[in-house]
Amino acid sequence: MRFQALFFALVVQLLLSNSATAQIEVEGIDIITRKEWQANPPKMEVIRHIPRMITIHHTGTFQNKDRSTSEKLQALQKFSYSEGALGDGTPKKPWPDVPYHFYIGVDGSVAEGRELEYQGDSNTNYNLNGHALVVVEGNFNQEKINDKQVKNLEKLVLAIAEKYKIPAEAISGHKDQAETTCPGTDLYRLLPALRKKVEDLHNPRVKIGAEQLLSPAFAHLVKGKRVGLVTNHTGLLPDGTHLIDLLNDHPDVELNILFGPEHGLRGEEDTHVANGTDNKTGLPIISLYGKTRKPTPEMLEQVDVVVFDIQDIGARYYTYIKTMLLVQEAAAENDKSFIVLDRPNAISATYVDGPVGKALDAEKGIGVIPVTHGMTIGELAMMYNGEREEKGLKKANLTVVPLQNYKRNQWYDETGLPWVKPSPNMLTLQTAVVYPATCLLEGTEYSEARGTIYPFERIGAPWVKGRELADQLNSYKLKGVDFRPVMFMPDSIVDGIKIYPPKFLGEQVNGVEMLVTDRDIFKSTEAGVYILHALKTLHPEKMAWRQPRLDGLLGTSEVREMLDAGNSPEEIIAQWKNGLESFRQKRAQYLLY
Repeated sequence: MRFQALFFALVVQLLLSNSATAQIEVEGIDIITRKEWQANPPKMEVIRHIPRMITIHHTGTFQNKDRSTSEKLQALQKFSYSEGALGDGTPKKPWPDVPYHFYIGVDGSVAEGRELEYQGDSNTNYNLNGHALVVVEGNFNQEKINDKQVKNLEKLVLAIAEKYKIPAEAISGHKDQAETTCPGTDLYRLLPALRKKVEDLHNPRVKIGAEQLLSPAFAHLVKGKRVGLVTNHTGLLPDGTHLIDLLNDHPDVELNILFGPEHGLRGEEDTHVANGTDNKTGLPIISLYGKTRKPTPEMLEQVDVVVFDIQDIGARYYTYIKTMLLVQEAAAENDKSFIVLDRPNAISATYVDGPVGKALDAEKGIGVIPVTHGMTIGELAMMYNGEREEKGLKKANLTVVPLQNYKRNQWYDETGLPWVKPSPNMLTLQTAVVYPATCLLEGTEYSEARGTIYPFERIGAPWVKGRELADQLNSYKLKGVDFRPVMFMPDSIVDGIKIYPPKFLGEQVNGVEMLVTDRDIFKSTEAGVYILHALKTLHPEKMAWRQPRLDGLLGTSEVREMLDAGNSPEEIIAQWKNGLESFRQKRAQYLLY
């Protein structure tokens, strides 16, 4: 027994009091080690555990700037060994060592207490197994925690949470575990923000290309350069700053010209857009969705570099990627550098589906993609460059400023980025999820619910019987979606914006709404073919194709022709297989994430 006691004391002495390095490394903090504050070894056996939670305490004593943190730890350890009473008369049992794992002093200094692999102690009644205990000096029911303490508390908690994979919900105050007012009102109020920082640590927000353009890695691309910017209202940084303002206000960047896509620079136009002047900066705005679709050599004489920053949806139909293709082409032909600030694919960058038809640039054969391409705009730009090279055309001097913390399978609402509707009728992410299916109704006489607050989520016509159409579509047993009867009445103004006159303006429309029950298995492009098939089956006399529009959306006449020939949706979808496989092989060469 005497040998075991001596062995235990030796081990504890080696582990705790003789450690020259801190238990954990925290960037920006020189932690005072046990050796540095001259800790004694524990007086009794300590219990091993694995930290799974972080619990915040305050000392409950008033802050003392006259004594060093080391002196306070020595006094705390001496107090810990003893049996006695607390200030309120509560009996205190003896502890083997300092009860807390870390101590944050009034000057912000951080000292290690008990080693993290050993369970701490408390005079309140709660199970301390798994709790990493952090105490901050002060009585925060009566005092204010200072900025240095807050800053280092955040750094310390994040370091512990990262090392032990402790989730945000496992960050608590002492009062959450026991009957006490600890850690005091002023400290306790900080815990929600602290949990949010831990959540962001484990699930970091996606960082878009625009946030990195002026970083040391990429700033040289625009500093000292004359810049043309292709953007719209989606060209925002997460803090709400627009890239126009960021570049225009920078002393080393000469922003000379703005280019706007469909819907205009502010995203409020639902028809062809005219040239103009930006009210805030006074810069000229050139519309790329009017008579001019591609910047001319004369326009590009004013710039050395063209920057593209627009949020895309992820579908062939959305015109922003065609605009990017034409701007990239102009940059290549006029020897201008082209920078694409990458943004997420809103409907995830894994779903690839639909016919691979005519290229977006049919004349040059550039932009051969299916309906849902499963790529970011940066990846598409790289593919456009690769296709130019294959055709013997001059490549653009392209730089893609990539996303950080991005995973291909993330939907937009999983990126941590704020949603800004990319166009007047793309109100929500749910709209974007169903858009590849129901946008095809633009090539028919049926309404895709433009002119309502549920565009693309609903379809119909005055002659439709909602229940009959819902039953027909549900009979296909499509995965991840249900159809329900609905009525709607299109208007000319949606969400405060005057839109292009919708079908059946002011009329009652009968139809169905799409309820996506599992977006990860929902195949929107295939659903579009089933919808066309259902409408043609129920109302063959009303299926008058708007042929140029439908064939243009799909890039092929094959879908329309097969429907007219009586082919089933399964037969039509089977025809995509070879083209999709070829596209996937090409796409794989350009994936960044």
